[in-house]
Amino acid sequence: MLKRLRWLILGGVFGAGSSVWVRRRVRNLVERYGPVRGTATVVGTARRVGRDLREAWADGQREMRDTETELRREQIKLSDRN
Repeated sequence: MLKRLRWLILGGVFGAGSSVWVRRRVRNLVERYGPVRGTATVVGTARRVGRDLREAWADGQREMRDTETELRREQIKLSDRN
């Protein structure tokens, strides 16, 4: 009976301690990577990052299509010369 009580108390102490540790860790990460100015939230920052990634992807796709078109034009010019 005492062994069970000891393990129950020990589990409770470790559970509570780890909860406090995780909360502090998350809070520190949010403060470290959060926005510097304004009252933006983590969600707002995530949305901004998502939007920036979509814009970067679209820019890369456009650039890739433009380069491909240019290469095809050069290939056609070379084949017309021969």
